[in-house]
Amino acid sequence: MDRLKLWIKIYLVPSIKNLWNYIKVWRELSSIAIALFLWANSACFLHMIDPTAATYDAGVFQIYLFAIIGLFILHGVVRILMKLIWPTSDDYLDHEFANDFKTITKWQKPELSTFIFFAFLFAVVLLAREI
Repeated sequence: MDRLKLWIKIYLVPSIKNLWNYIKVWRELSSIAIALFLWANSACFLHMIDPTAATYDAGVFQIYLFAIIGLFILHGVVRILMKLIWPTSDDYLDHEFANDFKTITKWQKPELSTFIFFAFLFAVVLLAREI
């Protein structure tokens, strides 16, 4: 019994604390975990409502995976084109944008952040629809 308590104190508690700190920083992972949990249990939920309901297989996630891969590829292509065609804007994004973001007003920060978030979300959804 003492060995179990010692093992919990030495190994388990720090591991749980590290996991909790990681989750606090990457809160977005909780939405992915919840979505995967719901998808894994969707067959039970759907069959409770309708016993003849069919479910999707794991292949449906390929659409989103390819959309995210496409987004990364297009992001790289756009950054390369910016360096070749308009190097001033690329230099601005790399070196000065963070400082300018710190100096804008409080109402402009959430507006710009929300715009960027929904632009990425729209890009992934558009790519998922096109694939």
